[in-house]
Amino acid sequence: MEHSIESYIKNLVRETIGQTISDVQTHNGRSNYVIANWKMNKTLAETADFFEKVTCDDTVSVVICPPAPLLYLANNMIKQQVKPIALGGQNVHWAEKGAFTGETSTEMLKDVGCEYVIIGHSERRQYFHEDDEIINQKVRQSIKAGLIPIICIGESLEQKNFLQTEQILTEQLIGALKNTGSSNFIIAYEPIWAIGTGQSATPERAQETHAYIRSVLKQLLGQTADSISIIYGGSVNEKNAEEFSSMPDIDGVLVGNASLNAETFEEIINVFAKGEQNE
Repeated sequence: MEHSIESYIKNLVRETIGQTISDVQTHNGRSNYVIANWKMNKTLAETADFFEKVTCDDTVSVVICPPAPLLYLANNMIKQQVKPIALGGQNVHWAEKGAFTGETSTEMLKDVGCEYVIIGHSERRQYFHEDDEIINQKVRQSIKAGLIPIICIGESLEQKNFLQTEQILTEQLIGALKNTGSSNFIIAYEPIWAIGTGQSATPERAQETHAYIRSVLKQLLGQTADSISIIYGGSVNEKNAEEFSSMPDIDGVLVGNASLNAETFEEIINVFAKGEQNE
C-alpha cells in the first residue's frame, strides 16, 4: 500500500512539474537562509576568532552549525556580542535519552542554545548508513522537541547519470516527512556529486530541481509548501552565491568549506542580504 501511495504522488508531481517550473513566482515571503556547516573543523580558539570577526544583520536568517564540542562556546559568543545568528547542531539522535554512547539528544542541543539541526546529510547517509527510516525518526524527535530540522536530500552521480534524480528526491522527501504532521522545517537540496568536489549545479538546473521539490511538497502538504524554505548546498562559495540568490525557488544556501572563513562567509551573507533588499 505504501509503495502505491509513493507511485501515486510521483505521478501527480510529474503532471504538475511543467507548470510549476514555467510559472515560478517570487520568494513568496519565505525566509532566506545562509547556513554554515563546519563539519569536523575548528578548535575553541578558532571558533572564538570566527565569531569575533563575522558580522551580519537581520535581513537574512544566519545559522551556524559547529561540531558538538564547540556549541557551548559558540552560544556564549553569540550572546556576548549580541549578533543576529542562530545556532544549529550537525546531527542528533532519535531517542530523547538513554544508553547511546557518543550521541547527542535534542534536549542537549536545546540546552546549549540550538534552534536548528541538520538531519540526513549525505555524509551521514553514506558513512553512518542512515536510511530514510532513521532520518524520519530524527526529524520527528526534533520537531517534537521544538528544533527546526534542516533536512538534506540529494542524488549521487550514478543516480544523476541514470536520470533517477526525481525518483530519489521524491523517496527521500516522503521518507523524511512521514507522520511528522508539521511544516516547520527547511529542505536543503545537496546533490552528492557536488559536495566538496568544487562542482556545483548550474543555477538554472538547481532552480528546476528546487521547483520540482516544491511540487512534491505541495502534493504532500498543499499550499503550505509555498512557505517552506528550500536551500541549495554543494560547493557554494562567494563566487557563485549571487547566481543562486537570483533564483525564485532557491531560498538560501547551506555552505561547507566556504563557511570556515569569516570574511568569505560574510560575503555570502551579504549576497543574500542584498537580494532581500532588492525584492
